[in-house]
Amino acid sequence: MPPLKCVRRLCAATSNGWIRYRPWAFVLGWTIVCGATMAAAQPPALTPTAPTLPAAAAPAQADPVSPAQQSGTQPKFVESARRWADEHQILKRLSGDVDGWYPRLGGMTRGSGFALGPGYRTHVLDDRVLVDASAAITIRRYKAVDVRARWLQTWNERVEVWTDYRFEDFPQEDFYGLGPDTVESMRTSYAIRGSDFTVRAQVKPLRWLRTGLNVGYLSPKVGPGRDREFPSIEEVFPGTSLPGLLEQPDFIHTQLFAEVDYRDTPGNPRRGGFYRAAYSTWDDRTLEAYNFRRFDTNLAQFAPLTADRKHIVSGRVGLSFVNNAPGDRVPFYALPYVGGTDTVRSYREFRFKEENAMWLGVEYRWIPIKWVSGVLFADAGKVARNWQDVIDAADMKQGYGFGVAVHSSKQTFARIDFGFGGGEGRRIFLKLGPSF
Repeated sequence: MPPLKCVRRLCAATSNGWIRYRPWAFVLGWTIVCGATMAAAQPPALTPTAPTLPAAAAPAQADPVSPAQQSGTQPKFVESARRWADEHQILKRLSGDVDGWYPRLGGMTRGSGFALGPGYRTHVLDDRVLVDASAAITIRRYKAVDVRARWLQTWNERVEVWTDYRFEDFPQEDFYGLGPDTVESMRTSYAIRGSDFTVRAQVKPLRWLRTGLNVGYLSPKVGPGRDREFPSIEEVFPGTSLPGLLEQPDFIHTQLFAEVDYRDTPGNPRRGGFYRAAYSTWDDRTLEAYNFRRFDTNLAQFAPLTADRKHIVSGRVGLSFVNNAPGDRVPFYALPYVGGTDTVRSYREFRFKEENAMWLGVEYRWIPIKWVSGVLFADAGKVARNWQDVIDAADMKQGYGFGVAVHSSKQTFARIDFGFGGGEGRRIFLKLGPSF
C-alpha cells in the first residue's frame, strides 16, 4: 500500500442530511448501471496487468447471459450502454487489459467524495516497460496525480519492480483530537498535501503468497482546513500539543510486507482467507524529531453456510501499532485510527486516533438474486495510548448495520452500508469493490 494511502486511507464516506444524500444517490445509481453494463460486457477471461487496480478489484470471467438478455427483453438504455461499453472497450480499459486512455475512478482518501479523472497507460522499450499516469478530482475538490512504471517483470510474472510517484492535495481532512474519549463536537478540519516517490519490489513465490519491499521519500505539508462547516484545526488544538501541526518533516519510509491470499474469487469472495502483515520504518530526514516504527496486520476469513454459497459468513481483525523512541514523536496525521468503512461503520472516518488501534467485524451475506447481495454486519474497535490497553476488549466502540452490494459472480462493483449504534447518528458509506 503506498505510504500516503497508509497514512490517510482511500475512497469515500458520507454525512447526514438530505442535501448530502442526493449526490450519493446519484453515484449509487450510476454505479449500479455501470456495474451491470460492465458485467455483461466482460470477455471470457481477463488478465489484469495495470498497477492502478489491486488484485481484489480485477474483473474476471463473465457470468453467462440470461435467457431474458438473449431474447432482447432488456431495456433499450441497458442495451445501448452495453453496446457503447463494448465498442469503446471500457471494461478492458478499467482492468488494464489494453493500452491507451481509461477513466480513473476513486484512488483518493476516505471522505473525499466521488473521484473521477483521466488516465493513460502504455508499453515502451519494446513492451518491456509499462507506464501508467492518471489524475482525479473529487466533488469536495480533493486532487491526486499518480505516475507508475513497471521496469521489470520476470520469472513467469512472479517478480516485479515498480516506481511510483504520487502528488495529492486533501483540503478538508477531519480531526477530533487524540484518544478514545474525544467528542463529536471537537471536529475540526485541516489540509494536507505532499508528494511521495517510492520504489517497490514484490515476489510471488507461490500462488497464494506475495512478499515485497517498498522504499520511498515522502514530503507532507499541513495547513488550515477549508471545510466551512467546522473550525480549522489550529483554532481548537494548540500546535505545540499536536505533533506534526506546526512543523512537518520529510520522511524516508521503508516497508516490508507479506500477504497470504487463498480466497476463491478475490473480487467477490465466498470462501478462503486473506492475511496481510507489514512492518514499516519512518525516518525523519529534516528535523530528526519524528522517527517511528509501525506494524499493521489485517486478517479476513470467508466461509459459506450452504452448498450453493448464497449464504456466507465472514470476519475480519485489524491491528495497528506505532512505536517511537524517547524524544521522538508521531505526527497526528500518521496515527492509527478507528471509525469508517474499513473499521467501525457506526462512526465517521478517522473518528478516533491514537498510537495503537484494533478493530474487528463480522458479516452475514445473503445472495437472493444473481447481481445483488444483502448484508448484516457488526463492528467493534478501540484506540489506546498503550498496546496493552488496546487489546483489552473492554470499552470498545461498537456498531451494527446493513448493506447492499452490486456484483457479478467474480467482481463486486459497488457497496453501500448503513451503520448505527455509535451514538452519533447514522452513517452511510459507499465503496467501490468488496467490503474487505
